[in-house]
Amino acid sequence: MGYNTKNYTEQGGEKTVIGGILEVIEGGSLEIKEGAFLKGFPIASNQANSTAATVSDLKDNFNDLLAKLKDARFMEFDTWNVSVAKAPIATEGQPITANQSQVSDVTIADGIINVTVDVEELVEFDSSNPAQGIHKWIGILISTGLSDITKIKYNDYQLTQADVTEAASVGGTDGDIIMWLKCDEIIETPKLFTLWSSGYEETEFMVEIVAPAGE
Repeated sequence: MGYNTKNYTEQGGEKTVIGGILEVIEGGSLEIKEGAFLKGFPIASNQANSTAATVSDLKDNFNDLLAKLKDARFMEFDTWNVSVAKAPIATEGQPITANQSQVSDVTIADGIINVTVDVEELVEFDSSNPAQGIHKWIGILISTGLSDITKIKYNDYQLTQADVTEAASVGGTDGDIIMWLKCDEIIETPKLFTLWSSGYEETEFMVEIVAPAGE
């Protein structure tokens, strides 16, 4: 049986190929001599010289630099600090209001969002977006921990000012995303989504429907 060496030296010692792992153990070091350079390693995108005239603008420039260092893996990513709540929709006579009243709890733990509701008690109605169809809709607010959701990608979709306006229209504040849930589908198949923003690692979340206690 043949054996392929993953780590080897060739070209008379001019080149060493690492196809496996180069491990520097405790007490060892990797020394880069003057005039040498590292090729193929991550590099942060350029940060222009600051022209800030205020402390606030300078802070923004500094935070932009930190985000670039995190994206290039020179620094650990920030951790998402997501919280959730039932959207406070209370427009009388609307089916969404009737459905919201049936939601007894919305919680999140370890990236799993639990929505406690009896799906059988929800009413079906058509979405304002015809492509979404007739479902047992409810709305929850995803509080991202950021002040500006237009810097966030939701499932690779860059959120816009229209998303900010939509969240505000149902009681959301800065940093909130309104998520409309098709409960009749999620009861069978939990909903998966991802969030990404500069300085934050893309993270997956899951939404599940939980029956109220005693059912």
